[in-house]
Amino acid sequence: MELQRFLVAGPVWLDRRDERLWVNGSAVRLGAKALAILRTLMERPQSLVTKDELFDSVWPSLAVSEAVLTTAIKELRQALGDNARTPTFIETVHGRGYRFLLPVQEEENFPSAVPAARHPVRPSRRDWLIAIAAATIVLLTVAVIVLSRSGEQPQSVEAALAAHPKSIAVLPFEDLSERRDQQWFAAGLTEEILNSLARTPDLHVAARTSTRSIGPGDVREIGRRLNVAHVLEGSVRRDRGRVRVTAQLIRTSDGFHLWSQNYDRPVTGVVSIQEDIAIAIARALDTVMSPSRLQAMVNLGTRSVEAYDEYLKGLAYEQQGLVTGASENARRSYEAFERARSIDPAFAAAQWKAAQDWFGNATRIGSTVTEKRGSEAQRLKEYLLRVDAAIAASRGRPEQFRYRSARALMDLRFRDALRLMLTYLKERPRDLEAWDEAVNLAGYNDNRKLMAQIARRIHQLSMESGSPKSRAITAAVLSTDYPLAVELARAQLRRSPDEVMIQYQSHRALLAGGYPDEARPLLARLLSSELPVENKVLAELRQECADGGTRGSQIAARLDGEDASTSSHWQAAELLGEKSRATAILIPLHRPDRLTTLMQYLVYPNFDVRPFPILQSRLAAEGIKRRAPVAIPASCGTGKARRAN
Repeated sequence: MELQRFLVAGPVWLDRRDERLWVNGSAVRLGAKALAILRTLMERPQSLVTKDELFDSVWPSLAVSEAVLTTAIKELRQALGDNARTPTFIETVHGRGYRFLLPVQEEENFPSAVPAARHPVRPSRRDWLIAIAAATIVLLTVAVIVLSRSGEQPQSVEAALAAHPKSIAVLPFEDLSERRDQQWFAAGLTEEILNSLARTPDLHVAARTSTRSIGPGDVREIGRRLNVAHVLEGSVRRDRGRVRVTAQLIRTSDGFHLWSQNYDRPVTGVVSIQEDIAIAIARALDTVMSPSRLQAMVNLGTRSVEAYDEYLKGLAYEQQGLVTGASENARRSYEAFERARSIDPAFAAAQWKAAQDWFGNATRIGSTVTEKRGSEAQRLKEYLLRVDAAIAASRGRPEQFRYRSARALMDLRFRDALRLMLTYLKERPRDLEAWDEAVNLAGYNDNRKLMAQIARRIHQLSMESGSPKSRAITAAVLSTDYPLAVELARAQLRRSPDEVMIQYQSHRALLAGGYPDEARPLLARLLSSELPVENKVLAELRQECADGGTRGSQIAARLDGEDASTSSHWQAAELLGEKSRATAILIPLHRPDRLTTLMQYLVYPNFDVRPFPILQSRLAAEGIKRRAPVAIPASCGTGKARRAN
């Protein structure tokens, strides 16, 4: 069932997509938890919502006190101008929970004029603060314009606003080993500390890629650039059977050291160092999580030093691959995760990471690496072996929903797969990798509107973390919401202009949106990058088609000499408008034992399922009626790209 964007109750409009609140037509700032409570109440209007239900919805799997809930309700009432004794909006049912008093409707579009409240919202001290903040933003905006016109580099409005008090950036740990041969350990340890902190729901953690170029320096300047209240920095030294890690938490407003610790342990104690640091930082930042929940959250799931080392290597290579796009990094990452799971078969995270390189990416960059690992049947067997191991090793943890979703997908239970993934995301709402997977699941269910919503979610979360994720752009293109794709592409290019994957997907989005001239400079940068050659060919072919050129077939022919993936050959045929050849390329997949590969093309709106009756019947059995294929914008088969105004 499609969710409408807005929940509406008189003067109150709650934007579920952008997570914003409007009262009497004016935006009202509200904390994330208070906003989540309001959404839960408005989705069940005029009904009692118990405290336990609110805890499960807003703080899933966390042990928090009732005082936390009471504080959030108080914040919510202040935002609405409501009175606890004579409520207009939120009624307290003493000892049990709360009730939203007004009837609620759902709307997709925001009105040009919001009707006035029958019971006007009373102005509060918060309203005055919001008005002052709004005026400040206006002044800052004027300052930005003036500075930009004078040639000076303006400070962004976001950076000018105060950092969240529980925000933190984990700076790359420095390798101080005698031979400087432990960079992989320093990078992997940094990544896993960051991941542990990011799983803590009330901490705002800057993404790893946003800190990659940040070196040692004045923490106040670093805090300003990353808009964080704290930084964690450290160093590692690993020599002669011992590990020495130094870490310190620094407040960026004044450079004060809130916490510091030196860890000097045998190599056998390396796993606990990461956990100890993450717990110490979370406590120093006054997380709402109980100690037992916090311990469970940072527990990686292995006590094997050898498996942990290999896992850290995998993370380090994986992150490097996101920057360069080089397939060599993907290969090294996979090999490290494989070694980790072999050393400790009960290491669920390693099993899951290793599984990804056996299946599930036939239509993604780097898919040729997967295609060279034997037949689909063999790859599926290896994939399920690892997924089943991850499921068995994660009992009682939210991650099991995610792993079970993957298992359901391989059984072609598309609806179950999407349902399980959304259940997981309810408990881990900031897991960007899981949102990435949800894009495909929405596509398999032919829910393009949900794909667009997920695109916005990925974009929002990744921009908040300081590291835009290009998958948001891809999802918007695949959803066929091309104006959204262009919007996200431009925003991400402004934030991270040198990220090759953002360049690649932005080039695709700009062409789909009708901006070939704006896309062209990106092509020049892509052709000199470390992207796989087949993806450079596809980018060049897209530009040629958008420009109305005649060299399309000549460009596509270069794929024949590159040992390119099936996906690249199919995309090239589609771009050339050669539908019969595109179908012929995929016909070998139209067998019961190869449907798990063929199904991955369902994510493309231009994929025509009609020539594949086995897959079509499977969709029908699931109650999924796929719409007619949508032509690729500006393909060689549709003529010259339209020029946007």
